[in-house]
Amino acid sequence: MAILLLMQGALAEAVTGIYLGWASIGDSKQIYKMVMSIGFNPYYNNTEKTAEPWLLHSFEKDFYDEELRLLVCGYIRPEANFESLEALVKRIHEDAAVTKAALTDKAFAKYEQDRFLMPSTLHADQ
Repeated sequence: MAILLLMQGALAEAVTGIYLGWASIGDSKQIYKMVMSIGFNPYYNNTEKTAEPWLLHSFEKDFYDEELRLLVCGYIRPEANFESLEALVKRIHEDAAVTKAALTDKAFAKYEQDRFLMPSTLHADQ
């Protein structure tokens, strides 16, 4: 599922590139590994800076209009252009593999339990 977020506020100042982290959706307590591109996607000649998170999970249904919480933990590489769509897709899958491996390291794995990722209804009174 593709998610495209226009960059606003502090995120607009983020360095372009590929990031890894954790994500959660709506009222669910489920946490997902996430890889995200922040930038202009030079292959498509975009003129607006966007964030495109990819939650590394196969979902059975869409989650449009749900709150999406993203916790960025690390930087993988700079934004790059590619000679072909196939090369871009190959690199995206390599970034996903790097993310899956990196998030098992305790330096990143500890953030899977971060309170920020919990539904707001669970910590609204705290």
